[in-house]
Amino acid sequence: MRRALIIAISSLGIITMAVMAVMMTMAADAQPGSSERLQEGQRVRLVERDADIPAHPGPRDARVPFRFSSGSSGVILSIDAASGWIQLRGERTDGVDAAGWIIRRYIHSAPEDAATRQPPGDELSWCPAIGSPDPYADGTLRLATWNIANLHARDGQSTFGPPRPSVEREAVDYERIRCYVRLVDPDVLAVQEIDGEDALRRVVDIDIYDLHVSGRTRGRNMNGRQNTGFAYKKGLDVRRLPDFDALNGDNRGLRRGARISVAYGDERLQLMNVHLKSGCFSNADGGSDCASLLRQVPVLEDWIDQQADGPDPMILLGDFNRRLNDSGDAVWAELDDGRPTNASLTAVTDGLSINCRDNRFRGFIDHIVFGLRSIRFVDRSSSRHVNLRRADRPHWDAISDHCPLVVDLVAP
Repeated sequence: MRRALIIAISSLGIITMAVMAVMMTMAADAQPGSSERLQEGQRVRLVERDADIPAHPGPRDARVPFRFSSGSSGVILSIDAASGWIQLRGERTDGVDAAGWIIRRYIHSAPEDAATRQPPGDELSWCPAIGSPDPYADGTLRLATWNIANLHARDGQSTFGPPRPSVEREAVDYERIRCYVRLVDPDVLAVQEIDGEDALRRVVDIDIYDLHVSGRTRGRNMNGRQNTGFAYKKGLDVRRLPDFDALNGDNRGLRRGARISVAYGDERLQLMNVHLKSGCFSNADGGSDCASLLRQVPVLEDWIDQQADGPDPMILLGDFNRRLNDSGDAVWAELDDGRPTNASLTAVTDGLSINCRDNRFRGFIDHIVFGLRSIRFVDRSSSRHVNLRRADRPHWDAISDHCPLVVDLVAP
């Protein structure tokens, strides 16, 4: 019996020593001095490796509840001074954003600061200078919405593949989109088809804008996601609000509504960014796409009615995938039924001329819609469709198949 006990203790010692050896190896990779050039709030890129990046519950904790995607980027939340381990918020392998602890050697690099980034080559010599993080001094609040068409976070990657693969972009394409954002200079930019904050960071100046992107699980047949989100100037008083995920309906693949509230004058404006089901552009269309969109409409109408009786004026903006301005459009008739009174709606695209690429589309599917209490802020003469430059025609598809829609608000 004594011999058996000795053997058991010896075995336990071997196991313990093995665990300690693993931990010592991990600690050797993560001495405090190795993270001197990293800091909280910094965005970093992870190394490329086949096994993805192990994420731990805490510093020096050997458990691995999930892994970060190899080669993805994330934000440093904190650095443990004793161990040098780094707490990161980034993308799990299933596409969900999460926080976990990693060791220093899994960080490949920190992207160069956006303030020092220069547009590459003479082809972007037209690019406007970087703007200001503060809103316009005259009290104007500029809103814009833009579907940037399957914006993946990485060079050379498409959001989905055959039979109709989405666009693959290179570094210069991301910089070109950034130049258009500077050209518009919105205080609040609503974006659609964005593969998370990593993608949005590639096309806006992050020392000018803060970001908020909706959560959405990546589909099995997709290499990226189509999220809604906002970029808003740092000088604004903005509150992030929970996603309006009821737009999913019974199809969890549909896009959620991203929401924020913005202080303006004596009010807080509540903004929701939507991207409704594609393929049902008019009353004449039918099929499964229309069935999905028409299930979303009463859900959206209920939200409008609730906001109409709530404390904050509301604004809807985004890609509705519907020509709401068509005479007798059934979707618009349901949304704008005038009940309750404050739910009476105005779309700034009504009567506005299409001005995008070759103007091949006969009507707007992107809209900015105001309720009765928010329309009073609108400068009606400021509504505009910002066309892409003719000189960029060879690159139009790498920019977007949509153009920014813009309107200015003026405090009464």
